[in-house]
Formats: sequence, C-alpha cells, structure tokens
Amino acid sequence: MRKKIFLFFLFLSALHFSQKPIFTKAKVNAVNVYRSSAELQNSVNVPIPAGTSEVVVTNISDEIVEKSIQINTNNKDISILSAQYRSNYSSNYFENNNPNGKRIKDSIAILENLTTKINIERQTNEKTLELLDKNQGLLVGSNTSSVAQLMQLTEYYKTKRNEISIEQLDINKKYAQNVLKLESLRNRLKANTDAEETFSDGVLVLRIASSAGGNAKMDLGYLAENVSWEPFYEVKGNKLTEPLDVTFKAKVRQDTGLDWKGVKLSLVNAKSSRNNEAPVMNPWFLNSYKNEERASTGYSGKRDTLKTMAIEEVVVMGYGTKINENQLNVSFDTDIPYDILSNDEDHFINLKQIKLPAEYKYYTVPKYSTTAYLVADIKDFNKYNLISGAASVIFENMYVGETRINPNQTNDKMSITLGDDKKISVRKEMVNDKASEKLFSSYQEKTITYDLVVRNNKKETINIEIRDQIPLSKDEAVKIELLQSDNAELDKEKGFLLWNVKISSSETKKFRVSYKVRYPKDFSIGNLN
Repeated sequence: MRKKIFLFFLFLSALHFSQKPIFTKAKVNAVNVYRSSAELQNSVNVPIPAGTSEVVVTNISDEIVEKSIQINTNNKDISILSAQYRSNYSSNYFENNNPNGKRIKDSIAILENLTTKINIERQTNEKTLELLDKNQGLLVGSNTSSVAQLMQLTEYYKTKRNEISIEQLDINKKYAQNVLKLESLRNRLKANTDAEETFSDGVLVLRIASSAGGNAKMDLGYLAENVSWEPFYEVKGNKLTEPLDVTFKAKVRQDTGLDWKGVKLSLVNAKSSRNNEAPVMNPWFLNSYKNEERASTGYSGKRDTLKTMAIEEVVVMGYGTKINENQLNVSFDTDIPYDILSNDEDHFINLKQIKLPAEYKYYTVPKYSTTAYLVADIKDFNKYNLISGAASVIFENMYVGETRINPNQTNDKMSITLGDDKKISVRKEMVNDKASEKLFSSYQEKTITYDLVVRNNKKETINIEIRDQIPLSKDEAVKIELLQSDNAELDKEKGFLLWNVKISSSETKKFRVSYKVRYPKDFSIGNLN
C-alpha cells in the first residue's frame, strides 16, 4: 500500500515538473518618467490552473532594475512565490508569436547559404581561368614543345576556356539574382519589424501558487534605466509692445528596448535613486592657525565650500496635464496617450503655450562686449510655474539663437535674453587728456577717464541699461575715488555703475567715467585697466 502511495505522489511530481510554462505578454500602459530613469507600469491577464505554475511574462525591458520589481494581483486565491528576471528564455514562443518574421528570416538564411555556394563557384572558375592563362603562356614559350603538342594544347585551352567562361556567365547571373532577392527579403524584414513594436527578449519568470484555477489580472511595475526628460522652451516675440509667446515642452528620450505605444506619461520632479538616509550631525571644529603656521603652510585664507546639487522645481502645465504634489516631489500627468519609441532620440511633447507679459529693454556691458542685447524682464514670474531649461528664441519671425530660462533666483524679475541688435552701436573711448599719473614722496596717483558711447540707429526710441564698474580695494593703503559717473547709480559694495536711459532714434549719448587710484610708492597694481 505504501509503495502505491509513493508511486502516486511520484507520478504527481513528474506531472507537475513536466507541465509547460504559461506565456503572457506584458503591455506597457503608463510610464512615470524621472530625470534619469522611468517606472514602467504593465498589465497582464493570464489563466492560472490550480496548484503551482510557472508563468513567463515576456516583453520586459532589458534595462530593468531587478530590485524594483513590484507585482500586484486582484485574485486573493493566487500567491506569487517568486519573480526572477532573465535576459533570454529558451523557447520557441517568440518565433511562434511572429511567424511572418520567422518565415522571412528562414528564407534569408537559405538564400544566404545558396549565394555563398554560388560565390565559391565563381571564385573557383576565376582561379581556373587564371591558371589556364598562366600555364598556356609558359608551355607555348617552352623550347621543348613540338608543333603537335602546341596544336593539342591550343585546342584544349580553347575548349576548356570557352566552357568555363560560358559557365561563369550563368553563375554570375544566378549570383546577381540571389543578391537582389536577398536585398528584397531584408527590406521586407525591416518593414515587418518597423511595423511592429520593439519586442524585448527579457522575461520575468513567476512561480505562482493558486488554490483554485481562474483568470488572474496582474499589475506589474519596475524601474528601467536609459530614460530621461528635460524641459525645453520655444520663445517667440513679434513687437516690443506685445507679450512673449512661450511654448513649454518636455524633451523625452528612451532606449529601454521597448516602444511605448499609447501610454500615459507622468513626468516626475525627482531622481528615482536618491540617498534616503537622513543626515547626522557631528561636532564642528574650527581649523585655526597661528600666523607663522599659515605662512609656512601656504594657507590662503580661502574656505573650502561643499557644493550641493538641488533638484530643480519642475512644473508641467496644459495640454491635458495635471499637477500632483506630495510631500516628496511633484509629478505632472498627461491625459493624452503618447508614443515614445525606443530609439534614444528626442521626442518633444507640448505641455502648454503661455503668454508672458514682458518689459523690453536693451542691455550692454561695454567692459566685456560692445554688443547690445534685447532683454525681456518678467515680473511675478513665480506664478507661471516655469522651470530652468534651454530655450530657442524666434523674434520677428527670425531664429536668433538659444538662451536659457532660469526662474531659480531671488530677484523680483526674471530676465530672458532674446538676442543682440546690430542697429545699436556701443563703444568705449579712453580720454587720454584727462588721464594722469602723479608720483609723490610716499605714494602715487593714477587717474583713468573714459567715455561710454551708445548710438541708436533704430527708427524708434529705445530703453537701454548700461552697466560698468570701478575697481575696489582690499588693502587700506590703496584708495579709490570716483571722480565722475554722469548720474550713474553706484553700488558701493560691489563698485557697479548703472544707467537706465532712453535714447531716441539716431541719437548718440556719452557717459563719462573717471576715477582716481592712490597707493603707496612701493606698491604695484597689475589689473588696474
């Protein structure tokens, strides 16, 4: 009796292990796109028999982060015992699910083999002809050859060469035909492949236990790498009396090995992998040195600073996009499904088109450049929920270049540079007759004077901001005195000079700057000019 029971369980065990795996294909429904990765959300429906089964979920990204796998099911009778990712799985399932591509591949393999054989025949005949030609010349030139031998050799050479040459014509024809057929089949295979979604070889092998058979719906999510997104703007302006038209876009690229077809995107303001350990404070000890030690160690007095990267605030608006904010990050969900192919190329998604009221002005810093830039100042920019990102600028229907929108600042205005204007002339002219160098018994003085000249060659009046600066001294023995600045606003702490002026059409204005530097006789200053 015991022997029969043992054989019965042995039979059940053999039946269980001989059971074929159940295959099902994952479908990407939604994607949470982080700055440098993405969470792919999939759904699968699979019939599960009672007992323990092996379920192979195909179409899993090759870029999966295995520790991030999450699986949920709505069937309480089903328990997921284990989940294992495999980059390949030995089965004819993949070929059977794409029979058209398999037939084409088989035809290509057969034709490639035949073409190789034909090419071998071609090369053999070519070498044979070369050998005949070479030996015929040697024998004809031999002194031991009789007339009869020469005639016999000539007849053989003629017959054999004609035979091989005619055969070579047929072989070359067959070879050319096969090459054309191969090219046609490869084009058909490419067209067949392009028409389908990119299919990954990666699979998830699930061990599932079910108390009762039935259909199981499972939600499967995992993190995949080789994905990124960043904000991008297109800024258009027509007139200085009109607001800016700004199109806010997201630039998404992915190379996960899977095409995302008709998925809902959620752009997340965070990195998927971050340091989740809260910082711990340690005692803070000052580094103190005696002056002698400082001199001997070459201590410069500069403090080392620790630079930290702050995550930029990301806001996605419009075009059916909802903003969701929680305690950890902000996400932006699109209601419109998108197709994002796995080709590592930029895919632009329009998020919102907004109008930004702007105050336009021109801006120039003659010390560094004699160019006048058109700048748009945006007040209350925080209410537009902008993100730091690159922007292409089109003004008066002309592409003028790229700039950057940076709302992460403490100023009450955000400035967007729209490009330079060649119709505004700027130059800096030294006034030599006002310059002087004086040497006294214990100190010396140097006076520097120059004019900032701005001409408006446009047809309309312009507002322009002109910036300049005078030097500052870190040494009490070196004194700087501003002699003339033509009503410029002076920032004494930074030494900045600022003029905000209007210049009429065809008008030229000059702004004189003069300052005096007084320093001890035994001092030298290298960066005064």
